[in-house]
Amino acid sequence: MVKDSFAFLIGRHQEKMLPTLTADIRDDQMSLQPVAGVNHPAWILGHLLAVETKIATGGRGRQVKTRLDDNWWEIYGIGSVPKPDRSVYKTKDFYLTALAETSGQITAFIAAKTDSDMDLPNPDAQLSQFFPTIGIAVCLAITHRAYHTGQIATWRKLAGLPHVGM
Repeated sequence: MVKDSFAFLIGRHQEKMLPTLTADIRDDQMSLQPVAGVNHPAWILGHLLAVETKIATGGRGRQVKTRLDDNWWEIYGIGSVPKPDRSVYKTKDFYLTALAETSGQITAFIAAKTDSDMDLPNPDAQLSQFFPTIGIAVCLAITHRAYHTGQIATWRKLAGLPHVGM
């Protein structure tokens, strides 16, 4: 039951929330910072992809072949700072496509686990200090995405874009 809830929530964010919130954002707006230092959509989506790739690959994001560049963690990782330079970032379509694939990988990862597997230690050394089990790391995928999706909604207001309903 819990695993089904995780899969539903991850799918809901991917299929509805992110596409709705980003539908009218042009590529040239993706790194706009209407207030200095604010997280912009390009950084937010890249950051989600960085963290979710680690979860989808069982914590081996840097050791397995992924679509992420070698410097991905420097640009989007924990402690990175969003920059207004558009050339640093990928296209909106890249992020949304990659996040859809990663969501599918996380859903498959969850489906392959038993309830007792969710209590196993998180194999990612960096994330395990905050999210000690696989199940808690999966919770991170949901709550982390919701947190940053809210940042996109706030960014939209600051950028003068209209409110969008879910």
